[in-house]
Amino acid sequence: MPKSMRCFIIALRNASEREKIVLGYLTYHSGKLYNQALYLLQTKQAKLNMYDLYRKLQTSIVLKALHSRTAQIVLDETIRAYKNWLNYIRHPEKFKGKQVNKPRFRPKKKPHRTLIYDKTGFRIKGTKIRLSLSKALKKWLKKKHDIDISYLWIDTGVVLNEKLVRNIQIVPKGKEFEIHIIYEVDFSNKAQERAFAQSKAMVIDPNTGNFMVIGIEGVKNPFIIDGKGLKSLLRKYLKKIAFLQSKRDNLKNKGLYYDGVEARIEKLWLKIKRLLRYFAHTVSNVILHLAMKHKVTHIYIGNAVQNKNKPSKLSSLVDQMWSLLPHGKVKEYLHYKVEPYSIIVEYIDERFTSGVDSTLEVEVTKAHYTPEKREKRGLYRTVTGYLNADVNAVRNYLKKLGKFDTVMGMAQPVRIRMFKSISVSSLYSQIGGRSRGGVNLPVVIRHSRSANSYETLYL
Repeated sequence: MPKSMRCFIIALRNASEREKIVLGYLTYHSGKLYNQALYLLQTKQAKLNMYDLYRKLQTSIVLKALHSRTAQIVLDETIRAYKNWLNYIRHPEKFKGKQVNKPRFRPKKKPHRTLIYDKTGFRIKGTKIRLSLSKALKKWLKKKHDIDISYLWIDTGVVLNEKLVRNIQIVPKGKEFEIHIIYEVDFSNKAQERAFAQSKAMVIDPNTGNFMVIGIEGVKNPFIIDGKGLKSLLRKYLKKIAFLQSKRDNLKNKGLYYDGVEARIEKLWLKIKRLLRYFAHTVSNVILHLAMKHKVTHIYIGNAVQNKNKPSKLSSLVDQMWSLLPHGKVKEYLHYKVEPYSIIVEYIDERFTSGVDSTLEVEVTKAHYTPEKREKRGLYRTVTGYLNADVNAVRNYLKKLGKFDTVMGMAQPVRIRMFKSISVSSLYSQIGGRSRGGVNLPVVIRHSRSANSYETLYL
């Protein structure tokens, strides 16, 4: 089986001023070189060939400022993007309806662009990465900033295996930077070719307060991934952004300087983006571990998340919160995480699932839709008693799959909360006994019973 690629992201929020200067020059020259190469291609002064393009630009200051191999990678990326657009113009039918836009120039004031180092440009020693710098850049740093360095050393805080790392990417994020480490994962010794006696399904209902409600065929206890902590943090950041936007507009109307406020808004949006990415990775890891624990072959997610960008009757605040929550990202991450284990991830139609009694062996259609039985928020009255409304919807998902299950979801839900500290090993020993690196793991699992009784659920 071919090796899979993964990305380990490190945000350099505590980078020193010296490191920021060097990283800024690297990403700046990457963008400027991209612009120069794109101009030569558009004006047909260079062929669609990396070596011809490199020869035409070999006297360029920005090319000399980059390590030779990283400069070649920038030129190669430019050629591939331009060639891809030309192929789309000539043969659009080959792209199966996918649109390919013409490559655009980077902005003149902020041309910063991602820069890639392959194995010829970096070395790894323990937790530190050593990046090579060109002679021209080292000379300029000494003259302009009095920075005398031979290499740029970056401490990641994580022990890395140089043999597995394919390339390292420097990604500019406003005034900050991220290091993306692309590495190989070998699943040849994993159980990706497992043979199951029968197909087993996991169904997931996406919501807001209960971010995702998970039901597994044949498993009594449903799992509720709590989203209240995420919503609370999002509200906090959105209020700050709204205040700063009002302040920016006021300064703009008065003709005053507002770039500082704009930078603060940009930084908050970057913080939100990182928070959502962390949360989506964490949730997808939990789902994968549960799927492996209970030998799931198919994962079905409610398709309401596909309609996030369509007009709705929700209030503007609720609609904004629903649009920001990363349900789609969770599905996207799940696709590549479960692939080595032969698990299929699909959407499922969730119409009428929240208003049909799941304890009755009836079809999930409008004819049996009784939303008035949802007496309290989060509670649905069935013929056998009260049931969590989202768990009732998850049970109806199984009905739509033709798997009426009298067991799943009828026991106490297990609630999984994020953003608090707990032993990682103790958590994952409970829901699968496996560990994954690269993402902070989920942290608190709560159950209404005692701790001893709760732990027996996973045995």
